[in-house]
Amino acid sequence: MLLSSFKETFLQNFLSISTWQSLLAIVLFFGLMGGFWYGLKQIKIKFVYRILIGMSIGLIFGIVIQAIIGFPGGSWFSHDGKSAWALVDGNWLDISEYYIKKPNLEGMKEIKGDYVQIKTIIGIEGYEAVINGLTKISLFKDAKGENVAFISAISFSPEIKSGIDWIIEFNTWASMLRQIFINGILLITIPVVFIAIFRVVAKPGNKGLGRISGKAIAILLINVAIAFTITFWIGYALKIGKGLNFDQQIPGGSGRTDSKALPEIIWGYIPSNFVATLSATAIIPVIVLAALIGYATTFVRKKHAESMDNLMNFMDRAWDIVMSILMTFMKIMPLAVMAMLTTSITTRAIGALASIGLILAVGYLGLIIMLGFMTLILFLSGINVKAWWKNAWKPLIQGFSTQSSNATLPVTIDTLTNEMKIKEKVTSIVAPLSTSLGLVACAGVQAGLITSVLYTGSATVAEMNIFAFFILGLFTTIVASIGIAGVPGTATVVTSAVLNGIGFGTYFAPVYAIFGAIDGLFDMGRTATNVTGGVFAATLVAKDELLFDEGTELISEKKLKTLIENKNIKEESKKAKQADKPEKQKNKVEKQKVQKKTKK
Repeated sequence: MLLSSFKETFLQNFLSISTWQSLLAIVLFFGLMGGFWYGLKQIKIKFVYRILIGMSIGLIFGIVIQAIIGFPGGSWFSHDGKSAWALVDGNWLDISEYYIKKPNLEGMKEIKGDYVQIKTIIGIEGYEAVINGLTKISLFKDAKGENVAFISAISFSPEIKSGIDWIIEFNTWASMLRQIFINGILLITIPVVFIAIFRVVAKPGNKGLGRISGKAIAILLINVAIAFTITFWIGYALKIGKGLNFDQQIPGGSGRTDSKALPEIIWGYIPSNFVATLSATAIIPVIVLAALIGYATTFVRKKHAESMDNLMNFMDRAWDIVMSILMTFMKIMPLAVMAMLTTSITTRAIGALASIGLILAVGYLGLIIMLGFMTLILFLSGINVKAWWKNAWKPLIQGFSTQSSNATLPVTIDTLTNEMKIKEKVTSIVAPLSTSLGLVACAGVQAGLITSVLYTGSATVAEMNIFAFFILGLFTTIVASIGIAGVPGTATVVTSAVLNGIGFGTYFAPVYAIFGAIDGLFDMGRTATNVTGGVFAATLVAKDELLFDEGTELISEKKLKTLIENKNIKEESKKAKQADKPEKQKNKVEKQKVQKKTKK
């Protein structure tokens, strides 16, 4: 009894090493990581190769772990432990209100099916119970009518599942460096956004910030529309929902309600609490707060110029400090990437993807097409694509590894400003905006997948005209992309927002059951494409505004000089015309007076 208590309290709950398998896996993993770090110290190679090597090691290690446990599958999905769905007698039900306790089943009232004995209870990202030889799911209630037991009879192998606890313990340790890195990057995200926006807005003589913001938002939303269109029609052509039979499944409600009406989204962007705004993870309220303070500084400067100069100097040094912190955490990024990719594979039931692999493939096809499309637009705009990708890979890889646009933001700003040589006036505004609205993948590609799967997987939905359904989905996605991006649990939020927006919210449960399964693997590619879309938008705005610093490789010095000269000529011509307007108007009035006198 004492030994059992020690194992559960100390080894399992505190140390998280209770089996020889977990100890061996942890030692091997960190030994491999230590060897990798030592090798990086001895051999000087480019940062991109360090990242790629880390990704490769993590990928191989994760696949080996999955192979050892037999690539387990299953029809259970969950989101952050807040909701779980299970296939019960052919229907998807929300089982998040049920909890497991070891029976004695005496006194329990069975809801459906034969009276059975639970053999093993195992929980991984959701709720499942492994049962000897069962072929169905049963739910139980106790004598008081409370939901207390969930029995899963989807074909699992008890031999494989009985040893899967060590995977959970391994993932806890393997996630340590991953979480240290992500926490470190998130630590400086809000300071980076606040200081960057403040420095731009408060800088004397800076104009056109509203125009830059408007162009960025337009580009981001157009990208969403294009991504949705491409993905939807590919999914429709391939009938990716065929055989899913959504109409035969019990509707499961409308899911989470993170989606809001447009007016609510807009007023939610205005901060109501100074401290709470800086301590939250939402980016746009921080942008608004920094812009307000920066704008106020320009007025105070008229009376207290010296004090405001001191404040600007302080912000400049603060920027240097947060960039130094960023570089500190970037040094461990190769190791963090290794841990991220390993845990991305080992925390998911990869075998469950076999039946929905086509949906995941179409999703990644949509992402690849959008990356190609953005590259083509840059080329047609006169940007040196080779030089652009030479630098854009860095935020792309960071987004792929961290699965967080916010965690990638400091790297995105640093890449745009210091490597691509785009002026801070653009990067400080466009980069933060691109993490919070109009995400090309999390909104556009994801929504295109959801709607095409629903249309081709439901005979009832397919009764609606395909073009009417497409237009409705497109409009809903564009509006929803303003408010759903940047929220944790994208698969849940986007599924709920889009399905409710087009009037099919009752299909949330069966549709989310599909996208909840692929969310982790798909989110890596989604986030990589999202942050690349932000870099793309910033580059296009900089090209249109001709806001490049000296030494940029994105456009030749000769071409940039010519474009600036042409722009100056146009502006001078416009000013001359505006100056002539009062004189012309005066002459016109005098002429009209003369004509009136002549008539008299």
